[in-house]
This record gives sequence, C-alpha cells and structure tokens, in this order.
Amino acid sequence: MEDRAPAVSPLKPSTSTKHHEGRGAWVLTCYGISGLALFGVLAYFIAEFVVH
Repeated sequence: MEDRAPAVSPLKPSTSTKHHEGRGAWVLTCYGISGLALFGVLAYFIAEFVVH
C-alpha cells in the first residue's frame, strides 16, 4: 500500500488556468445594479403618485 501514488483528480482545473474578468465587466455590473436600483426607486415613486 505504501508504494501507491497519491490520488489526483484529473477533472480538477489547475490554478494557473483560472479565468478572471477584467475591470470592464465589473464596471458594467455595477452600472447594471445601479440602474436596476434607480428603476425600482422611480417605479415606487411613480406608483405612489398614481395611487394618490
């Protein structure tokens, strides 16, 4: 049993091939979240205006 090689998973990706998004993707994500939040606030105030 001592002469067996340690088990290595062949499906596990190596750390050198890890993919990272650029700064542009994060900026677009922040703009998207901010836009959705602004849309929600505007929709709330418009709905309040229409109800009253």
